[in-house]
Amino acid sequence: MSARISFALASFLLSAIAHSQSSMVAACSQVKGRYQCDQAAFVRTLSVARTVAVESQPYDRNAQRELTELAAQLGKTVATTNADLTFRLERLDPDNIIYYGPNSRDLALLRVYSRGPQGARGSLVWVETFNGQPNMPWPAVVYKVIQQFKADTR
Repeated sequence: MSARISFALASFLLSAIAHSQSSMVAACSQVKGRYQCDQAAFVRTLSVARTVAVESQPYDRNAQRELTELAAQLGKTVATTNADLTFRLERLDPDNIIYYGPNSRDLALLRVYSRGPQGARGSLVWVETFNGQPNMPWPAVVYKVIQQFKADTR
């Protein structure tokens, strides 16, 4: 009988630990079309992460290389599967649209996702939005959004 109680207690403690670890990852929410994320919670999540997967949408070799270098600068190992975090850089400015005037607009999003169950992509834990002139070359946008990310997550 005591073995069953010990097993039940151990199961309860393991589920409580798993729940507390998953609740440490703060998710982002969208308010009036803009993402709001808990910076302090993300910085803690980033500090304990050991591995990072990198993605670019659309796929871009330069962006992949820049994200890999970012991971190395942060002291993270790049992994293709079961990464603690996924960095996904998304281009927002379609090539076939003509813009009039000097207004700036959102050009890129660097989204960071936690690891979900069984290695799948989990919650959105950080969004870095880069705003600039629509005629800015994509390699410059990649560089700027990564620099902005570094500054915002110190």
